[in-house]
Amino acid sequence: MPSEIATYTTQQTSLLSPTLRTSQTVASSTASTSASEATLWINVTASEPVSYYLGLLESNGTQPYVQLAKELRKLPELTNATAVAEITDQALNATNPEVKEAFELMIQGGTPDPSDFTYTVPTYNTELQVLYWLACENEFKRDDTLALAVAMSNGIWVTMGTSQVGMEVKKDTSDLLVFYRETNELQEQRRDPMLEDYPLEAKLGLAWTGSLSMHWMGDRTQLKNPASLVFWKEKQLPPIVYEKDTVSVGTLRKMRDLADAKGWWQRDVNLSVGTIEGYFYFTPGKWEYATFPAIVDGSGFDATIDVDWQFNRYLSGATPVGDCGTETAWMDAWAKAIGVATLMTWKYRLEVSPDSASYRAHHHILYFDPHRLVWTAYEKQIYTLGSPGTEESDWMIRYFIFRPPVNQREYTDFDVSVGGQGLDMSYAKAAYCFKAITLGQSEQIMTTGVSAAQMKQWLLYS
Repeated sequence: MPSEIATYTTQQTSLLSPTLRTSQTVASSTASTSASEATLWINVTASEPVSYYLGLLESNGTQPYVQLAKELRKLPELTNATAVAEITDQALNATNPEVKEAFELMIQGGTPDPSDFTYTVPTYNTELQVLYWLACENEFKRDDTLALAVAMSNGIWVTMGTSQVGMEVKKDTSDLLVFYRETNELQEQRRDPMLEDYPLEAKLGLAWTGSLSMHWMGDRTQLKNPASLVFWKEKQLPPIVYEKDTVSVGTLRKMRDLADAKGWWQRDVNLSVGTIEGYFYFTPGKWEYATFPAIVDGSGFDATIDVDWQFNRYLSGATPVGDCGTETAWMDAWAKAIGVATLMTWKYRLEVSPDSASYRAHHHILYFDPHRLVWTAYEKQIYTLGSPGTEESDWMIRYFIFRPPVNQREYTDFDVSVGGQGLDMSYAKAAYCFKAITLGQSEQIMTTGVSAAQMKQWLLYS
């Protein structure tokens, strides 16, 4: 068993205050106290020029603040002084160490590498640009890691998309931040764990609304699934693909209302996820199974992971249609609609050709359980390929946990080959990978649950 499996259960975390705190917060309480004593209060409504706030960052003399000022200067049309003041205040007056961590990650991975694409991409930090757009439209809260997460998870669309996509991202990310703040208020009223108290990696999962678009699914030469980001390394991603890859806030809001009305939204997120998974995918007649690329809508594009299209189909009285990848995108949206943070996973049997009758593969969501402080999955999804104690438990599998695109460099790079030894798939940055473990080991990981601290390590630092 790989060492990371043997050790992950010992890494515990507490979540952000008041009901949830990260281990970093507890460990650095002394540092936070010292920082608060030197707080530089910034009046974000004052009529100071942009250069004044950039100067405050530079005069701090430490990183990441000096570099943050440098990266801000590169942004096009940096004219809104109030927005720059919001960002400066967020950085310099943070009391939660995850704010500094978020800025460090943004600076590290938010500027695209031009060698990853054959077309011209921005020479500036697109995640920071999204944060600037958010600050233009919204007031930030103290230690607003939710706003930071929305910016960090959505810069890649600005990097890869046309200018029209950029304008859609500007509106959609602001709408998404508003939606999650509304959901947080509803959670507070219901006395549920609140999403604004989640740790950073959970908020990054919430903020990524692109479902499985990072995943290569099909023969690239035949362009069977142009929704995949890997198909847009040579040509800018157009609005129609962005719209199909991302679930709209309008759909999330309708899902939230419907989940509440049907009693699917419960205080225990395990019950919420289990109820929705069980209703759609594990109830006969509630799901139409079809393998891609058979699902094509009127635009001629594969609608496998187009949640808006699937949801409109559902509202019209039809069932969702697709395979486990479609269901993963579907459940990802339903969970996010009620403030449950999600990631996506894929596992497939090694040393067996995909054309073989004994080949097996499966996608499903992982979700953050704020009650147990772990990432886990619905039991029936965990055991879809085989029950404990059966011969399937000894199958060797490759197991991927997909990352939100916080680090954009090499995010669309992957290798795939199919031969006598089966499928050999790897990603440079889009997923954390267990290259070879047994199916039983992978099931034990998710049954026990992965601590927030371990998941952060896998997603952001491995």
